Amino acid sequence: MSSRISRSLLAVAAVLAAPALFAAEPAKLDGKAIFQAQKCDMCHAVSSAGITPTGKIKAPDLAGKTVKLDAAVLSKFLKKEEAIAGKKHIKPFTGTDEELSALIAWLQKQNAK
Repeated sequence: MSSRISRSLLAVAAVLAAPALFAAEPAKLDGKAIFQAQKCDMCHAVSSAGITPTGKIKAPDLAGKTVKLDAAVLSKFLKKEEAIAGKKHIKPFTGTDEELSALIAWLQKQNAK
């Protein structure tokens, strides 16, 4: 095999291997941490996760409340784009769409104790 072909094969192999070398596994977002970072715990409890409200407003305990709700509806509700039971959420979610998805996924796993 000529050295030119060998170099070409090595170059192709390097290009094919590059994504595996540089592709890091995406960080798993922590819904509970997002809940607390967004200060949702100022109003809401999530009793199944040991979270109690820290502010003066006492909104519903979310344990078991979001399990049956559609994630798309929750997303729009938290962005103040849609109402649930005739009411819009008091504060719009300010994080990224990925953070919102992680938050909703976490909330939907919280069952009432």
